[in-house]
Amino acid sequence: MTAAVRVLLVLAGIGMAVYGVTLITDFTPRDQLSVLIWAIAGLLVHDAILAPTYSILGHAGSRLLPSTVWAPVLVATAATLVLVALAFPVLAPRPAGERPMNATILDRPYGLGLTIAVVLIWVLAAAVAVRNHRSARRGATPTESAA
Repeated sequence: MTAAVRVLLVLAGIGMAVYGVTLITDFTPRDQLSVLIWAIAGLLVHDAILAPTYSILGHAGSRLLPSTVWAPVLVATAATLVLVALAFPVLAPRPAGERPMNATILDRPYGLGLTIAVVLIWVLAAAVAVRNHRSARRGATPTESAA
């Protein structure tokens, strides 16, 4: 990746962050506090649950799985964990008779969407693993066969 592309990506990221902050400034103080709480909770979930899980699975996967398979499995596992964490608020069971404060929050089949996304991730991971395995059998490295 060239330095120019990296600079453009950094500038685009900064621009999106600034735009997001300007949107939050229009919120009421109560909503701003809610956004802050969710952001902190997201960081805690990442640092306390996801990062150690990725580390453990990555280490175990590199030891237990063939080298052609462990990288796609690790990426698919990471993507699955992120999707499940993001979907948890709308998929978590609610007490009987309790409806969400916002009626539009459950207006879609989120469980079906999550299932389709996870299946697609694992199908793609399996395809990459098969490609890597075939490339390794031919003697090429997985990165050479992707070029």
